[in-house]
Amino acid sequence: MKKVKIKTLLLFVTAITVFAGCTLKAGQERPVESENDRTAITGLINRYVETINRCDTALVNQIWSHDTDVSFIGPTGYYSTYNEIRDSLVVGIFGRLFKERHLQSDNLKIDIDGNMAWSEFTWSFDAVRMDGTAHHAKGQETQIFKRCSDGEWRLVHIHYSAIE
Repeated sequence: MKKVKIKTLLLFVTAITVFAGCTLKAGQERPVESENDRTAITGLINRYVETINRCDTALVNQIWSHDTDVSFIGPTGYYSTYNEIRDSLVVGIFGRLFKERHLQSDNLKIDIDGNMAWSEFTWSFDAVRMDGTAHHAKGQETQIFKRCSDGEWRLVHIHYSAIE
């Protein structure tokens, strides 16, 4: 029970930190959502799926922000830096536990508000463990994106839960 409260608090603090850094100054206009933004976010989600399927650290580098405000929350734990996400999650969990991976997303919803965007989707994960046994899981995921100073969108937070 205490772990759940701490994780919930950490998620809340992360969300507040991310959104607080994106407030507009007086007289500054909010960027208008474009089809290009929606396409960019969809592309990031597709590359995220590829990242898991291929355990590709070059893709991790392209899609995740390298700022200090990144985080990943899931059943395997809480990862709070870019390096932890890359090394402990993508390589450490997906790369070392599974020799074959097939993550697939479905029911994608995207919302964009200025320099912040979020998505939610369901997923299925079929894999083969290193010992040859099959693994299957389903879940729901929320991703938060931030438009960086170079104008490109990057992932800043993921929270996923397994569905029984």
